[in-house]
Amino acid sequence: MGIAEIFGAVSGLLYVLLEIRQNKFMWIVGGISALVYLVVFFDSALYASFGLQLYYVWASVYGWVKWNRLSTNATAEDPAVYPLAGYKAFLSGIVATAGFAVLWYILANFTEDPMPVLDAMIASLSMLATYWVANKYIQHWMLWIVADVMAVYMYLSQGLYATVVLYFIYIIAAIAGFWHWRKFTKVLD
Repeated sequence: MGIAEIFGAVSGLLYVLLEIRQNKFMWIVGGISALVYLVVFFDSALYASFGLQLYYVWASVYGWVKWNRLSTNATAEDPAVYPLAGYKAFLSGIVATAGFAVLWYILANFTEDPMPVLDAMIASLSMLATYWVANKYIQHWMLWIVADVMAVYMYLSQGLYATVVLYFIYIIAAIAGFWHWRKFTKVLD
């Protein structure tokens, strides 16, 4: 466990706490955490997790812009959260499944990734959850729970103990975040 992993875990924890509170600065902290975890996951040969961090850097910019735009519809006392429409869930699920298949193929055939199926599944679920949170869809929390449970197992098997603790906390935070966000859910027009 190195300094980079510990710093990444601490900044990742701050990110999720800001996410629960719907604080847009979560996107800045998340971008910093992603930059640090690029090094951690590359050193561990977890290449989908490495690639996921590249996506998180991009998503931090996208989320910052999107949340600034969405904040015009919300107040500090009543931040808007939206239910995910069925057709959007279906379409984004198709894209995530295709992404999983491509990642799995690449990891299994072109890398020494020790857990290509799990690494690809976590990456595709996490990318989808990040897209959903950028759009303030409450269902993103459910995806995080599933992805984080899988991540605990994978990172434990790779000896990334600070990251295991972080993802265990993420599971608890995702449950708390879902319950907290429920009181802000708006009905779509």
